Amino acid sequence: MSELPRLTTRVGHADWGDNRFRGHSVGDQLAGNTDLWSLIALAVGHRRLSPLERAVLDDLVTCGCAADPRIWPLKAVRLASAWGHAAPGLCAGLLATNGAHGPLSVRASAESFLEIAGELGKHGDDAKLEEIVATRLADPERRFHGFGVAAREVDERAITFARCLERRGVAIGAAWSLFVRIEATTRKLRGISANFGGTMAATFLDLGLTPAQLPAFVLTVLYPSLVANAHEGAEQAPAVLRELPAGAIEYLGVPPRLSPRAQR
Repeated sequence: MSELPRLTTRVGHADWGDNRFRGHSVGDQLAGNTDLWSLIALAVGHRRLSPLERAVLDDLVTCGCAADPRIWPLKAVRLASAWGHAAPGLCAGLLATNGAHGPLSVRASAESFLEIAGELGKHGDDAKLEEIVATRLADPERRFHGFGVAAREVDERAITFARCLERRGVAIGAAWSLFVRIEATTRKLRGISANFGGTMAATFLDLGLTPAQLPAFVLTVLYPSLVANAHEGAEQAPAVLRELPAGAIEYLGVPPRLSPRAQR
């Protein structure tokens, strides 16, 4: 029998009296001087974040609070928490947002920005950018992640976050600068505004994160809205979400029948 491959890890080690996290002693190096954002950054193999970077991410979380339970991923949270427990609701929310909305979409936005930056090169002018954007918008097989807002002209979350950056006097990075230029082009060509997914992607790229590292950060940004609905959903535990009223159900299948034994 061949020996099975040994799986290695660099994320942690449980030791007597201490734990190690990404090569750091929890007790001696991390405890008391490491914030949540830096722990998440370390978790995905990135560096610790500066106070300004952490403040920008705090703004991103706040601006991203959209907890209306009518938003479809949050409907899944309500449904799963209707039995009186918040944890299943959170799990449902994490699964729902890992689809077309949330982490995968933001990652796709980041990958798109990097591709466009590569096509533009160092001295790409606005005419070249317009050509690239027009090609992507015209491709029916390719969704232009990061742009397009449902049911309204602009994404209020993106606008509010841009104001926060301005108030903080944050230096504009390469990804954010390109993001702004792309939005100006999509507006010109199709009247399409940037959405909050594009906002997150540009922000994370300017922190030096790779597209593969983004999902953990995206989920953290979305977490307050998920928690709010999971908690209230469990608190209310509405029976209507656990079982539909009989009057709302119409059976269209084979009529019920007795078994031969029951007919005797």
